[in-house]
Amino acid sequence: MTLTSEDIDADQVSRSWLLTARREDLARFRRLASLAMREWEQPPHVTELVLHGVTELLSNVARHVADPRCTLELSMAGEVVQVTVHDRSPVLPRITLPDWTAEEGRGLWLLREMADGLGFARTERGKQVWVRVRAGDPGL
Repeated sequence: MTLTSEDIDADQVSRSWLLTARREDLARFRRLASLAMREWEQPPHVTELVLHGVTELLSNVARHVADPRCTLELSMAGEVVQVTVHDRSPVLPRITLPDWTAEEGRGLWLLREMADGLGFARTERGKQVWVRVRAGDPGL
């Protein structure tokens, strides 16, 4: 894992890491994200959703992408925190109503329902998948 950047400007802060997505390393990436949320003074409900996003997006790379090398990027612009994972597969995720009796297949659907935005797009080298979380009153 390599820290590729730590950008700070007046309107946005971001961190990104080049890594190999493996299930056994998810706790480490969650800790890195948690540290960033603490430094960016994010409330617990934002941190919780960001950590869920990190886990789900990296798990999907580990599970579904032949080449698990990817980039994890955390950014904050204004009151919006975004988790983005760039991987090397052009196959876009499909989000469908989950089978609640299955052992997997609900992660992106749940994340989409809890977050303020979830999206994906093909890139020149594969795809990017992102989750957006807005800081603010969690009761709204």
